[in-house]
Amino acid sequence: MLSRKTSRIIASAMLVLALAFLAFAFTHPEAGFPWSNSVTYFIYAVYGAVMVLLFAAPRRK
Repeated sequence: MLSRKTSRIIASAMLVLALAFLAFAFTHPEAGFPWSNSVTYFIYAVYGAVMVLLFAAPRRK
């Protein structure tokens, strides 16, 4: 099981990577994925859910 500190570090790194991806996506509108938007939105939702769970999950020792 991950400790509170470890999960928060992983979640923070995921947040930084997501912000870097957004910065890249806004500056390169010609880039895209070879699959449909629904697959992309599903991946974004799973990534966001994992990040939120890592921020909030470890409440006990």
